[in-house]
Amino acid sequence: MDERQDGAPPAHPQAEGLETMSQTMTLALQTFELGDFEAAADLMRRAITAEKIRSQDIHALLGDTLARLGEPLQAAEAYAEAARLSGPGTDALLRNALDLFQAAGNDAAIADLADFTFERFPADPGIATICIGALIATGRAGDALAHLDRLDRKDRAQTDLLLAALRATGHHPRLLAELDAACQRFRGDAGLRMARLAAGRRVCDLANAAAFEAEIADPDAPGVDRLLSEETAADRLLRSDDEAMQARPNADSLRLAAVPAAPARRAFSAPGGKIRIGYLSNDFYDHATMRLFAPVLTMHDRAQFDVTLFCYTDPALRGWQETGFPAFVRRAIVRVDEIDDAGAAEAIAARGIDILVDLKGFAAGDARPGIVKRADAPVKAAYLGFAGSIHGADLDYTITDRFVTPDAAKPFYAEKLCRLPETYQPNDSESRPLPRAARRRDWDLPETGFVFASFNSAQKITGRTVDLWSRILAKAPEAVLWMLCEEPLARRNLLDAFAARGVAASRILFTGHVDYADHLARLSLADLGLDTMPHNGHTTTSDMIWAGLPVLTVRGGSFAARVSESLLNAIGLGELTAANDTAFCDMAAAMARAPRKIAELKERLEENRFSAPLFNGKRITAHLERAYQMMAERARAGLSPCHLDVPALPALEHPFASWRRGG
Repeated sequence: MDERQDGAPPAHPQAEGLETMSQTMTLALQTFELGDFEAAADLMRRAITAEKIRSQDIHALLGDTLARLGEPLQAAEAYAEAARLSGPGTDALLRNALDLFQAAGNDAAIADLADFTFERFPADPGIATICIGALIATGRAGDALAHLDRLDRKDRAQTDLLLAALRATGHHPRLLAELDAACQRFRGDAGLRMARLAAGRRVCDLANAAAFEAEIADPDAPGVDRLLSEETAADRLLRSDDEAMQARPNADSLRLAAVPAAPARRAFSAPGGKIRIGYLSNDFYDHATMRLFAPVLTMHDRAQFDVTLFCYTDPALRGWQETGFPAFVRRAIVRVDEIDDAGAAEAIAARGIDILVDLKGFAAGDARPGIVKRADAPVKAAYLGFAGSIHGADLDYTITDRFVTPDAAKPFYAEKLCRLPETYQPNDSESRPLPRAARRRDWDLPETGFVFASFNSAQKITGRTVDLWSRILAKAPEAVLWMLCEEPLARRNLLDAFAARGVAASRILFTGHVDYADHLARLSLADLGLDTMPHNGHTTTSDMIWAGLPVLTVRGGSFAARVSESLLNAIGLGELTAANDTAFCDMAAAMARAPRKIAELKERLEENRFSAPLFNGKRITAHLERAYQMMAERARAGLSPCHLDVPALPALEHPFASWRRGG
């Protein structure tokens, strides 16, 4: 792109001919040449709108004028309009428009110009980079697919853009092929190697994952640190429950290390007033996190707590808030999606937030832990979004429970543990529909015989998990495994993996995503849920339990690997946590031969649904509020954060809700 030295391009060279077009334009040109750009712009707009004068020269001169007035976006729009009109300056004007839109970060405008730009510059990788980047940023990656070959694959940054487009559109086979080729072109590039691992995991490429584990078997071998430095924290949870491994630097923590922390923390508000809680997330929409947490936001004691939601949810997804949140919760939303991290931290300070609670952590690439690190809130805590420590975010606490973070976990956490007494996961009996009756034949399941089930995402299915499931199926030869998996390549890879372990394809039954109420209904058709290791089901497990399906898990070595254990204990079925892999296989096989045991477990789930702590939303909200009060007491006393164990409320003597609630 051409650089303008003073921020404004010179007057368009064709301007001399404008005076013949109208008296208004003659006056506009004279006014422009005298340097009265504001008056000139008004005259040109009048000529364009009132006199219907349309020519490339006029719009180009308007762009020049607006640029000199310091109105870059309006100038860009004028240049873009000029470029669409016939004339010799089209390409230069289009470049001007792209320059200004890009400088302003206006991806939507660039995306709207993309097709026209591709026509004008069919062989310019630099311009293709700008347009494809804008299409991806505005959720239109599909429109970029036909233009990816315009990028220069020898350029590392353009390769990343190509991969991002394929990733965003779910073109897994093509993505893997491009990643394999890129790894060959850029040999030794740790970022590409980890990108290939992550992409393969989403289609159950177990061979690639096994090769990586062999590569890093010696954690002190040359090159291992470099590989791990490119691995995201969330991806690491999917493959390892070694807390020492999880504590090693990762791509997220290293990036966060460059972000400045708040120079000092504000003082906590004085006793006697409400504790001001600020929740930070981009999951304030129809997301698994809100399925769990939205009820807490409605049940908070507003007499004791002032609650604000700092929201950077994608605008395209925020419509859910109109029906998903009551009006008083919607009024508490402060949008921070259009401001940078420093500005968001200032917004948090302006509200006088006492306890900032980050609901994302390192959970996804669009999380913003930089806001947390910059914030000067007196207390900063992490909750729910990420099942592990968020190293480098300057957090004081992470909110957990004694199952997911036993005492042995404390040395691996940068934060102090604030452990809720029964389970960390906020479930509720009102936010989920009651499971309705369903029939196996409606879901292509065998009418008789034992059905194991897994509804965790494909990326959680590791080689270890397939090994264990195959051993179980070998011990229970009449059983089938019912799995959630829609991606065709993932299905093929899984069938190949099972076949290599002696399991026939006829025993693996795949299903896809359905409406949530239908999903809950179908869950009860299975006999036993099988967990994934090392990353357990989280919301998936609580959905199964709510639907009346017992879930078998293995006691894991980290937070993400212990979630099902926590949930099972909170519903009164702690015995479904196997001590090790062998016990897991033996227990599953034994249950496949014990229909009475399965019936007894399902009956207990029905009995406990409205009496055990797991789905008692008011109870867990009260425990969470007590946690905040304990944090506040220490902060107001001038004491540093320490590990906290929240005491449990007295046990209930009667059910907290009814099976017939809601009619």
